Amino acid sequence: MKLTSNCYALTGLYFFPPWNVNAGFIIGNNKTLIIDSGSNYISAQTIFGYANIAKPDNEILLINTEKHLDHIGGNGYFSEKGIKIYGHYLINRNQNELVSILTNINETITENIRKNNNEAFIAFKNTKIVNPDNKFNEEFEIDLGGFEIQILLTPGHTKTNISAYNKNDKVLYCGDCVLPIFIPNLEDGNKSEWKTWLESLEKIKSLDIEILVPGHGNVIIGKKEIYKEIGRIKDIICNAIKNDMTPAIMA
Repeated sequence: MKLTSNCYALTGLYFFPPWNVNAGFIIGNNKTLIIDSGSNYISAQTIFGYANIAKPDNEILLINTEKHLDHIGGNGYFSEKGIKIYGHYLINRNQNELVSILTNINETITENIRKNNNEAFIAFKNTKIVNPDNKFNEEFEIDLGGFEIQILLTPGHTKTNISAYNKNDKVLYCGDCVLPIFIPNLEDGNKSEWKTWLESLEKIKSLDIEILVPGHGNVIIGKKEIYKEIGRIKDIICNAIKNDMTPAIMA
């Protein structure tokens, strides 16, 4: 999906129901920044293909918006190509974690012939967990040629969450900090981290944004809709803080 002359979104990439996952890329005069690598090797191939064909002569960079495997699972493909991978310094995952997740999902398959065939693993063939090789712990800018992208710390969902902001085009890629329609995943955090999430939402709300690309779900267009979604998620988080439990437990 072409959002502006420089910004693109790739939505609906493979993950496990009820979620799919999004990625995107921003094209400068001589560099292209890809935001997130998808959950697996084949998603990464798709992301790279679109980004590369949009401006073939550009150097490609990759940044992960957080540590969860649906955002970094395709890193191995980009690593094979020698592409620099940026990410928060606390991102440190391993292959055993992916195998454990896939094993658990495979056990939920109701048809024994499919379960015995380990079909949960099929979409993850060649997927190798690779951590970022260019780690950071503070905000900075990436010069793509002609303009810079601001890399903002927006923790809360995890301690590793970041956002990529194209101020010129008023586009923000925010990963799972804002999730339209979905109930935000608070299960990995605690009250302190949820309060930090509220601060990150206020930071996002203070930016001049017309288009927001979330980690899952539809692209949000227009300040009114962006503010509406931020408000919805804030209400859910505030309720979780008040009751000291996640929405999943409250249900």
